[in-house]
Amino acid sequence: MTEALKLNRLLKEQGENSSYHHTSNKKDGASDLKKDMSSQRAMSLTSSPHELRRQVPERSGPDRKDDELVLTWNRIQESHMYQNKPLLPFEEWNIDFSELTVGTRVGIGFFAEVFRGMWNGTEVAIKVFLEQDLSAENMEDFCNEISILSRARHPNVILFLGACAKPPHLSMVTEYMEMGSLYHLIHVSGHKNRLSWPKRLNMLRDICRGLMCLHRMKIVHRDLKSANCLVNKRWTVKICDFGLSRIMTDASMRNSTSAGTPEWMAPELIRNEPFTEKCDIFSFGVIMWELYTLHRPWEGVPPERVIYAVANQGSRLELPEGPLGSLIADCWAEPNKRPSCEEILTRLLSNELSLYYK
Repeated sequence: MTEALKLNRLLKEQGENSSYHHTSNKKDGASDLKKDMSSQRAMSLTSSPHELRRQVPERSGPDRKDDELVLTWNRIQESHMYQNKPLLPFEEWNIDFSELTVGTRVGIGFFAEVFRGMWNGTEVAIKVFLEQDLSAENMEDFCNEISILSRARHPNVILFLGACAKPPHLSMVTEYMEMGSLYHLIHVSGHKNRLSWPKRLNMLRDICRGLMCLHRMKIVHRDLKSANCLVNKRWTVKICDFGLSRIMTDASMRNSTSAGTPEWMAPELIRNEPFTEKCDIFSFGVIMWELYTLHRPWEGVPPERVIYAVANQGSRLELPEGPLGSLIADCWAEPNKRPSCEEILTRLLSNELSLYYK
């Protein structure tokens, strides 16, 4: 993906508070959604979901651009066979785009937008990859996200339900998280007063358990942040958005393209140095800081200034007092000195942490 496109998406993300936000707190969410969509079918989706509600007449005759997309897609898909298995090895995971009913947009990413929708009578989240952004690189990211997310089955990782793997309507379907992103809950919703310390501590444990599952599978998220942690109506937190994730093959990997969001990024990622799963530990430290203070990290500081300060000056956010501050400091140490998810979870489960901030 080009740096200009990434910057454009980043600015949109900061404007809309990213990834996934809560759109309704009504009890009857499914029936409310049906009314909201009022027969708006996914087949009427235009090249930009920003114009979702505008009906577009069907094109007649061959479309050269679509043909090129299909050729590129087929070439990429052939390169994403794992152990002689296709990208979607189970027929149940292949979803026809006409089966989807697309509703309100609830989030935006680097090259896709997320919608609340319906599939087979079930409320779901639909990640639609924008047609105008369907470069070969973005298609590879789409394949990468599916191959990783479909393998990670854990209560604290977003549940993959299937995908439409036919361009130009490349889409991915996951479970819908009613309360939206943790970022939205803390900084936008106006409900952060409902986040008691025990509830926040449970959220941190959820994220840590999900991250521990990923790391045991040799998966590095590379874009862990509060906007990529979703919350359901039972206040369970699940990690999402694996477009920038990678599977570890060596002791360390080199970052060939910029990845992550400046306020949460580990310095080694910013500097394009070799990285391990410990880059996610740094980001988790920022989330811990965020949930403790209930403030935006580096609020008011331009992203380019954050990048320079963290990567070149060793700057860090101000640490809270007590055992949590000590844990955060350890997460922000040099990569080889950062704790593992298992160590962090042990400390998050300790009585000391529960009692100190009671």
